[in-house]
Amino acid sequence: MKAEIIAILSKQFDKTTVSDKRFFMSALIAKLNLNGYVVEKEAKHPFLENAKINLKVSKSGKSCWIELDNKSPRIRSLERIQSLGEHGEQGFILLRNGFLSQHKTLGIDVVSARR
Repeated sequence: MKAEIIAILSKQFDKTTVSDKRFFMSALIAKLNLNGYVVEKEAKHPFLENAKINLKVSKSGKSCWIELDNKSPRIRSLERIQSLGEHGEQGFILLRNGFLSQHKTLGIDVVSARR
């Protein structure tokens, strides 16, 4: 599921779309919805008390978690996604204005949304 979502979102948005955080969020959710995914914004982290993840994306009983950052992954985003992975959950970080193609930071997938 994570690989499919990454393929849907990686390098799919232009500069105009990613420059406005709210417009980007709307376009991102619309793209996921068009591909049959249900999106929950600011979902409660299942393992860290008082923590939230930007997006919980679900389909057919499976879930994938996405933290949204601007140009590089934040430490807290890495920690949140790493905690999910330790419990067998899938997740990754999507960079709004990142220019690198998909890579890993501390074993976590980091993906650029911008073309």
